[in-house]
Amino acid sequence: MLSAFLLYAAACDPLTGTGPGTPPDPTTFLRADPSARTAILTLIAGYPATDYQFNYDGYGSGSLVITIPVGWEVTVQCENHSTVPNSCAVVAGKGDTQPLEPGWSTPEPAKGLAPGGSAAFVFTPTKPGSYRIASLVVGSEASGMWADLEVSDGGQAGIRAG
Repeated sequence: MLSAFLLYAAACDPLTGTGPGTPPDPTTFLRADPSARTAILTLIAGYPATDYQFNYDGYGSGSLVITIPVGWEVTVQCENHSTVPNSCAVVAGKGDTQPLEPGWSTPEPAKGLAPGGSAAFVFTPTKPGSYRIASLVVGSEASGMWADLEVSDGGQAGIRAG
């Protein structure tokens, strides 16, 4: 029994995640309705599929690429499965400390959601460009806690591993 516990403890590091694994199919985290021009994006901070908890849906450092057309209404459902506070916020670029627009983040994005917490927000991009969805808790984005957000001039909403 003790040897099984020690093996489990060695495989699971509470500071860097739950152990090695394969990130899931990213398309399971985006539901889009082209006729209504709406999308629901689920971002799980600290997804347990990787050996590093600073990720959304198992993808870190911009390797999750979300495409949203201009004018679409996007609901972001942010869940914190990590062991430290994290948030979700639409930002213009690296190192930003405030959301791109008021309300384009979970509440108190610099403080973050407590482990096990969740919140949602809605945003509607008005111009094309390259942005990020990042955790604004100090040190999180620098540790890889961000996804690439591409706002397109047209087309469909999508998500992929990049």
